[in-house]
Amino acid sequence: MTKESSSAHDPLAERILKSRRIPVHPGRTRRFRVRPFRTQRKNINLIHLLPNVLTSFNVACGVSAILFATEGRFEIAAQMILLAGFFDLIDGKVARLVGSSSQFGTQLDSLADVISFGAAPPLLYHAMLYPNGPNRLSVALVLIYTLCTALRLARYNVQASGGQKRTHFTGLPCPAPAGFLAALVLISYEYNFLLVPPVNPVVNIGIHILLVSLAGMMVSTITFPDFSTIHVEKKNVYQYNVIIVLILCVAVLRFKEVFTILVGTYIMAGPVITIREYSRRRAEHAAGLEPSPAKNPETPVENP
Repeated sequence: MTKESSSAHDPLAERILKSRRIPVHPGRTRRFRVRPFRTQRKNINLIHLLPNVLTSFNVACGVSAILFATEGRFEIAAQMILLAGFFDLIDGKVARLVGSSSQFGTQLDSLADVISFGAAPPLLYHAMLYPNGPNRLSVALVLIYTLCTALRLARYNVQASGGQKRTHFTGLPCPAPAGFLAALVLISYEYNFLLVPPVNPVVNIGIHILLVSLAGMMVSTITFPDFSTIHVEKKNVYQYNVIIVLILCVAVLRFKEVFTILVGTYIMAGPVITIREYSRRRAEHAAGLEPSPAKNPETPVENP
């Protein structure tokens, strides 16, 4: 009896061969082969990196705004903040479009917003209102605004794991006040008033109150509308298209004024909606009716 025929009936040899899973081709004897080790490589399309690249542009614009503000080039710094808002607006949309939304992108977007919308606007106003250097009040103003922005974004990220459908924003979204403050600077230099040095003491006090109020609205529980969840009936699509086209036409001619009015209206819409909701609940409670259920807390969908 040969060696091959004896190994064919040997149970130990059969178990060894089965454990090694060596393919046996017809007409060939059983032989041990050493297979080359192949690493599994996962290829990623370059288009999937685009949202993170746009978020990086957001960071670059925020840092540039801080540098220009320290050099006294306030108009360019305000334009950099608005450009950062543009990149923050489109990076989430692009992420959902190419199907590359991730937790990494969400955290990166929040860190970018702290720089562009939390640190750049108060530092810009600090450089404009305090050209002779910082003092206790100016440092406190910058810290309050920046910390409120960081707290707002931290709450937003925590609520991301809720899994509930978002119908509104809880607290003022940080790009809105940053854009409003930047547009206010551009309008001031356009018409040579308000924030153009030397700043009037009354205007100085008003700017301090404005910054603190915006910071408080970001960490408050005031509800603000979310336009991404607003649905339009088919019969009203034409009317909405006409209104949007008219607004865009006016914005092309007077972008700074139209943008400031629209963002200012959005900021004021939050307190108005909250006060109206509070009044309605008080009226229902006085009438002995059950109050309507509260709205769902926000949960983000994206990249901010």
